[in-house]
Amino acid sequence: MFLPDWFPKFLPVFDPNKTYMDNAEFGPFFEGVFPERKHNKKQADFLGFPVASRLGVPAGPLLNSRWIVFAAKMGFDILTYKTIRSVSHPGHPLPNILYVQRQGDIALQMKDQPSNIDQLTITNSFGMPSRSPEFLLQDIERANRSIGPNQIMIVSVTATPSDGKSFLHDFIETASLAKNSGAKIIEANFSCPNVGKKEGCLYMSPDAVLEYASKLVNAIKPIPLILKVGKFQDEKQLQEVCVNAAKAGVRAISGLNSVSMRVVNDKKDPALGRDRETSGICGAGIRKDALEFTKFAHKIIRKEKLDLILMSVGGIVLPEHFTEFFEAGADFALTATGMMWDPYLAFRYHNLKGHQ
Repeated sequence: MFLPDWFPKFLPVFDPNKTYMDNAEFGPFFEGVFPERKHNKKQADFLGFPVASRLGVPAGPLLNSRWIVFAAKMGFDILTYKTIRSVSHPGHPLPNILYVQRQGDIALQMKDQPSNIDQLTITNSFGMPSRSPEFLLQDIERANRSIGPNQIMIVSVTATPSDGKSFLHDFIETASLAKNSGAKIIEANFSCPNVGKKEGCLYMSPDAVLEYASKLVNAIKPIPLILKVGKFQDEKQLQEVCVNAAKAGVRAISGLNSVSMRVVNDKKDPALGRDRETSGICGAGIRKDALEFTKFAHKIIRKEKLDLILMSVGGIVLPEHFTEFFEAGADFALTATGMMWDPYLAFRYHNLKGHQ
């Protein structure tokens, strides 16, 4: 199968120079062709659903049903609808995406896109914007109808801090919105470095994971719940969280979310402005972190005999990176930055040694 070179000849399908809403309304920005996919008979089981491959896209770039359909046509079979809230919520203003290079404990803004995709590292600062519940009820249902056989969609949810109700209550309300929209699998995003501390650090507390996840599992029965996590302080903390997640009835762990770092320009000033000194780092620069998480989580799940599926994400920008994560212990591997800058990434993997 002929696949055109995409990177760096073409702009990413998500335009960093456009607002979130412009990307949602007019994207994906893709002028290529959709290759014909030849499936083999071998399938994988993903939380009770048959899928054509173990490749997917995590919460982030799939902003609505049109984006879901695009990724499905590009050979990704596990598709995550962008994290939703119980209320309409604005995102951060531009800039939202900058090219960066990790330098110790900071990320330095780069003016130009790297020429080698294996060096593609970005900061991703959106603040988890969300459309209205009325829009979501219709669009999630539309997305479910539009994907192909042996593909499945996850709906990612989070809670919104409010004076009128508890954080936990709003989490349950948002999960219920996803369920009422027809979600077949729900992911609770306990980790996002581009929002308030309470929203972004929930995954780091084993006690909070047990409390919140137990209530969410009960609220959405029989829909499977996935827990989205970020980088842990150490292996002990990861073990306690995995054990409590399994105890709560969570069916899968997904990590890493982007890694939070200070993002500075060449003058060492905050590249995103004083109100956003830290931001999530994605792409090649966090692949080492994500592989380390995968190896530790895989070891813990086996050692503790936990009934958890391991979904790995972080730094997959070349087809062979999927293989690296599978060899590290991932049951399923997902890519966001890689898909945005090379939409043919899944097809390139499928073509390797006849993989599907």
